Amino acid sequence: MHWAPTAGRVAAPISGAMRQAAAGPPRKQQNLHPQLEQRPTREGRQRRQRQKQLCRYATSDLSSSPGSDIPRVEDKFVANALTIMRGAQPQSSCAAVDKLNRESQEALREARMPNKQTEDFRFTDLSVITRSTLQAPSKDASADDVAAAVAGRVLTEDPADVITVVVRDGVLDAAASTLDGLPAGVFVGSFATAPEHDDGHAPLGELSRRLGGVLALINGATSQDAVCISVPAGVQLDRPVHIVYLSSGGQGGQMAASAPRVAVAVGAGASAEVVEDFGAPMPGGSSFTNAVLEAHLAEDASLKHGYVQMEAGGAAHVKGTFVRQAARSRYELTEACLGGDLARHDVGVTQAGEATETVMRHFVLAGPKQLHDVHSRLQLTHPEGIAEQLHKCIVSAASGRGVFDGNVKVERAAQRTDAKQLSRNLLLVPRATVNVKPNLQIVADDVKCTHGCTVSDLEDKQLFYFRSRGIDNDAARKMLVYSFGREVTQHLGYKKLQQRLQTAVNTALAAGFADTAADSGSIEA
Repeated sequence: MHWAPTAGRVAAPISGAMRQAAAGPPRKQQNLHPQLEQRPTREGRQRRQRQKQLCRYATSDLSSSPGSDIPRVEDKFVANALTIMRGAQPQSSCAAVDKLNRESQEALREARMPNKQTEDFRFTDLSVITRSTLQAPSKDASADDVAAAVAGRVLTEDPADVITVVVRDGVLDAAASTLDGLPAGVFVGSFATAPEHDDGHAPLGELSRRLGGVLALINGATSQDAVCISVPAGVQLDRPVHIVYLSSGGQGGQMAASAPRVAVAVGAGASAEVVEDFGAPMPGGSSFTNAVLEAHLAEDASLKHGYVQMEAGGAAHVKGTFVRQAARSRYELTEACLGGDLARHDVGVTQAGEATETVMRHFVLAGPKQLHDVHSRLQLTHPEGIAEQLHKCIVSAASGRGVFDGNVKVERAAQRTDAKQLSRNLLLVPRATVNVKPNLQIVADDVKCTHGCTVSDLEDKQLFYFRSRGIDNDAARKMLVYSFGREVTQHLGYKKLQQRLQTAVNTALAAGFADTAADSGSIEA
């Protein structure tokens, strides 16, 4: 069919406005399901809630201050942390630390702070940190305050038996440290004064960037100094290196933040022992400690690593331990974590040679309103490796929580591997919580690997045994709990340290039982 114009007339084009005028006002489309418009679905509410949480760390308007070399970053908390922890500090006098700062700041440009939507932080709430107002350490403590704090945390009766390194607000305090009498070739001190040929210089930051996350990058971007421990090939360091960390508390309800860093290099056939000791801030309020230790073990090297965390209540403590082992080396970690409102330990170990041995032991005690988290990643990539991990956690209060995520990955080349992983957990009160995820991934076929997990309370038969001998219930529970953790803490050694741990355990248990009794009383009322 063909259309022809009317005779004597010319067809004019009709505009959109003319069509709309001819059609009249637009009719409102009928809603066939009005209940959906009035009542948002449960899925919609959950989706909007997730969007709010993801937008919590929205793109920041913070930019570098005039004259500052801090780059612009997207995450608001990260930008604020860089500005406060690093912006007011002078540039490091050490080329290695300055390079670490610049590389880490560049890596943080598009990084996001983890939240509960992040898989590795699903059970770890970082709001204790992200909702706090950070401030640079005040450093108001006098030399007498520092000396008193160090004297209260000794390992042995004779100070000459220990190499004491005092790190104050992330910076080595040489005046309070005892670094004399070192064997020939051994260096313990600040990177700023380390000889250029020391092995500790080259790898600074390499392991933490590869094995760590955003928190490790923040440490690298804000560190003002780094402790260098270098033991040359063939040297057996017969005295332990005791690193005493001191933090200044925040003022006016704010949280003082510091970023201590340690790098350990143990040469071929050499051995060393390092004990990291974190305690309460002096003086003041709460603190945020973001610490990192990197260790490189050459062939046939041995490193015994102790890590003790007894921060004060209200503190937030984040720790990264990253280790690379060459062939036939041995790394032994013993951890005791009791303090702080929030404690998170990320452990990353790579067996980069055959016949390597890795032993990790963790003892964690979570009391009232404490969250203690251990995340470990162990990668075995060569034949005949040995790995053993024991995690023991006690939750003594209904408001406490323990978290363990242990990942052991045996690659295809790691034939004839012997790997064991066990997590044992005690929940001493109703509604105490522990989230445990032992994870053993095996790609090789000629291996011997086991892993397991238990969650329980103290056995009634054990308590009855003590009561039948005239020991009251509270004392019996304390003894059983301490013996439960003793399987781990005994490997730390040092009588003075064991006494401090026992006192801290008893204090934490008493606080947990008191919190539970108060909570039960409020429920009954």
